[in-house]
Amino acid sequence: MKAKLLILFGSAAMVIAPAIPMVLIAFLAIILDTVFGVWRTIKKNGRASLESRKFRATIEKTFLYCGAILFVFGIEKYIAGDIVAHFIAVDLLLTKAFAFYCVYTEVKSMNESYKDVTGRDVLAGFRKFVSGIKTEGDKWK
Repeated sequence: MKAKLLILFGSAAMVIAPAIPMVLIAFLAIILDTVFGVWRTIKKNGRASLESRKFRATIEKTFLYCGAILFVFGIEKYIAGDIVAHFIAVDLLLTKAFAFYCVYTEVKSMNESYKDVTGRDVLAGFRKFVSGIKTEGDKWK
C-alpha cells in the first residue's frame, strides 16, 4: 500500500513538474508581501500583532494562487495547449501569464506597503525610468 501511494504521488508530481517553478515564484511573492505587510504594521503601530485572521487570509491566498496556477496549467496542458500552440510558439503561455498576474498583484501590494512607510512609489519611479529610457532611445534613432 505504501509503495502504491508513493508511486501515485510521484506520478502526480511528475505531471505538474513543469508548473512548479511558477508556483514557487508566486509563493515567494506572497511571502515577500507578507514581510512588507508586517514591516508596515511595525512602522505604523510600533508593534506587530500576530492576528490569526490576517495570517489565515495569507494562507488562503497562497493556496488559492498556487491551486489556480496548477488549474490553469492543467487546462493549458490537456485542453487548450494545442490550440494556443497553433498561434504562439511559447510553451505554457497561459500558465505563465496567470502566474505573472498573481506576482504582479503581490508586487503592487508590496509597493503600497512601501509607499505607506516611506512615502515613495517605486512602481511610479520605475515607469518614469522606463519612459525616460524610451525617449532617450528615440533621440538616437
